Amino acid sequence: MTLFDWTQIATDLAAVRAENAISITIRRGGTPLDAQPVRIARMPSQGRVQEGTLTRESRGRVVVLGGTDLDIEPDDRFNDAAGQLYRVVLVRPNRRAGVIAEAEIVE
Repeated sequence: MTLFDWTQIATDLAAVRAENAISITIRRGGTPLDAQPVRIARMPSQGRVQEGTLTRESRGRVVVLGGTDLDIEPDDRFNDAAGQLYRVVLVRPNRRAGVIAEAEIVE
């Protein structure tokens, strides 16, 4: 007996993604991948500003939700619909129902 109905969870995640889907083109190293549909959601209270002697850097985190075939890895980069640059910092290992990654804004 299984605790989870992965097919139903995948269907539910696809519906959530479709509510506000955008298409992103991930860059791995210097190579762009084909555009992929995802949903990006801001993570509350994850923003921070770091100031150095000569620089100032802003960072914020988002969750990236894609289908089970989303090709995304740590250190990949992409821009959202507003042109904001992100770097992928984490890809959760369970891909049975979809791929969930975390990315941070790089400014």
